Amino acid sequence: MSGDPLTAGETAECVMNSLKELDLDQFNACTDNYVSTRHNWIGVPVKAQYRVFQELLQPGIKWGKRKEKYEFHHALAVKMLENLTWEIERVEEEKDRAQIEMEITNLDMADVVGLYEISVYENMLASGGTGFGQMIKDLSHIADEGKGLLAVMEERDREDTCTTRVTVMAYREEEGWKLHLDEAFINAFMGNWNADEYSDELQQRIEELERLQEQKLEEWTEDFTGRVEDWFD
Repeated sequence: MSGDPLTAGETAECVMNSLKELDLDQFNACTDNYVSTRHNWIGVPVKAQYRVFQELLQPGIKWGKRKEKYEFHHALAVKMLENLTWEIERVEEEKDRAQIEMEITNLDMADVVGLYEISVYENMLASGGTGFGQMIKDLSHIADEGKGLLAVMEERDREDTCTTRVTVMAYREEEGWKLHLDEAFINAFMGNWNADEYSDELQQRIEELERLQEQKLEEWTEDFTGRVEDWFD
């Protein structure tokens, strides 16, 4: 294998392969994912800031009380990147800067989150009382195997994807090229995880469920108020 440094295009391919394999050491080496680290008063690192995969890259998170949180976010990331594909369409290098045009396809995570939100609303409506007790119960099991977001992701077909074209900026440092993780690039390879809205169909269903939940709460409040007044009469 040649010892020549990677080109900007080869670095982009390396970044996408490391994403697919969830090799975060390689991913961080070829991007500006790392931002800073906070240390305690004796100099021990206690909190690092990353643009993506924040939950997987904290000091000591794999052990102790935070192990379950790490395992959930690791399983979520693995599932999120399982169907990731890409095509590097064009690379333009000029001195120490480069533009890389890519087409990225992944599972549509916006719809996954929307479907999960719908399931929470439906369970609230089907339960007794205000439904908030059921909501708290559901959210407490969001990381459980076979439940929550992971269960919704398991039910999605490989065709439930989104494809995005992005222009990724890269810059050259002494150790080689690095890709800049801007919002558009992150959203593309994470399958619209940070999308502001869901698909029209899901958005309409959520709005309908929100109205029904508001109606249920009003009816519960009226009933509760009536029972209190009867008690004092």
